[in-house]
Amino acid sequence: MFRDKPRTQLKNSIAMLAGQFFGKGTLLISLMILSRYLDDTPFGMLVFAVAISQILIFLVDLGVSIISNRKFSIDTQHIQEVYSTALGLRMLTAVISYALLMLVTYLAGYGHQQMVIIALVGFGSAMEAGAELQYAVFRAREKMLFEALSRGAGGIISLLLVILVVHFDLGADSAAATYTVRAFSMLLMSFIFLRNFGIRIFPGFSRRNMMKLLAESWPLGVMGLLFVAFQRLDNIFIEKFRGVEAVGAYQESYRIVETFVLLITPSLLPGALFPGLCRAFESGWEEVRKKMINIAEIVTWIAGAVMIPIFAGGTDILRLIWGEDFTRGQNADEVTGAFIILMAAIPALFWMNYLVASVIAAGKQKTTVPVTSIALILSIAGNFLLVPRMGIQGSAIVVLTANLIMSLAYYVILRKGGSLPLFKSLWKPAITAAVAIPLIFLLHDQNILLRMAVPFAVYAGVGLRTQRL
Repeated sequence: MFRDKPRTQLKNSIAMLAGQFFGKGTLLISLMILSRYLDDTPFGMLVFAVAISQILIFLVDLGVSIISNRKFSIDTQHIQEVYSTALGLRMLTAVISYALLMLVTYLAGYGHQQMVIIALVGFGSAMEAGAELQYAVFRAREKMLFEALSRGAGGIISLLLVILVVHFDLGADSAAATYTVRAFSMLLMSFIFLRNFGIRIFPGFSRRNMMKLLAESWPLGVMGLLFVAFQRLDNIFIEKFRGVEAVGAYQESYRIVETFVLLITPSLLPGALFPGLCRAFESGWEEVRKKMINIAEIVTWIAGAVMIPIFAGGTDILRLIWGEDFTRGQNADEVTGAFIILMAAIPALFWMNYLVASVIAAGKQKTTVPVTSIALILSIAGNFLLVPRMGIQGSAIVVLTANLIMSLAYYVILRKGGSLPLFKSLWKPAITAAVAIPLIFLLHDQNILLRMAVPFAVYAGVGLRTQRL
């Protein structure tokens, strides 16, 4: 039987966080190494390819992984049937989506080296999307350790390969190939671990079953495509108005944000806490209220745990991670402003991801399309107006504003089900932060590690005594 006990949730959350740390955390470390190895132009090409290739994951997935996760969580009798149908659909969309990505980038007129890098990173993204289907099974069955091992192994392999690329001076193309090898190792391990659940790796190509699954998942597929466009189009505006080097400078801050967002998505939602949230919506609104308020408190507390050391470290974090040349030839004040705004956007990103996962758990995924469409329109208009005038700071402002608007929209959608006093979850993290924040100012002239560690330790120590994990 499935269990929604706090201890089970905590174990699964720790497993997911560990997997994300070794998986995406080592990916960030790899970029840190490559930022010092590659010149500004090839590094900009690489991070541009990473940003663009994320579109491929959503094209391949089309929302099927999350809908399958929800089905696996609620109905244990038809897992093999749903899995086979989803796998068959995944294989078809992977071939079509990869071909489409390469066609679009070719027609866009990118140079040979940029095309090669996009091809390698994009192929890795297609395989990573393939692994997500197995991860949906692991999450629904509350065995997140298997996903953690798969992601962790992929990250470690990628890091080792990057070190070899730098040591033997193999160049940008070989650096891009590490993304392909990483994703292949993740996909292979996910298939191996799937055998523990008695599920056969057998694709089903029943037209009726695939269309039925697609009918349920397409709103999330559209939402995913709109959302990744919302997340990545800023790079296109920055590249057009400020150059590829500016993309590199912007991505240095944005990659930090994305790494921290992994604490929520997919580690908790739609990870360790998502199956219980799905079942809460099946049980009735009172159970929903309890579950959502509890999760909101966890999400808010984690946001504070991220924000306090970041603001204590300031832009010295960029220097520590990316090296002395972290500005990539851009105006230092502009880079600093973008960093501060993006870091301030972390709570909004956390809450937006939490609320959209709740909307999906409630079976209201169709509402995600208009909400994300509005965010995309705001992103296009905002970047078009602000980037020429403010540079990468303009894109950072758009990220913060759009995520706040989406969070409010999803809350209004959920609120239609009944009373949902989520703001009750804010007071404990706020009190905890009030104890730690003064330390940021008291230690502002100390070593970066000390001024980050002390406020965080105080916040974590006080918070763990008050939070219901």
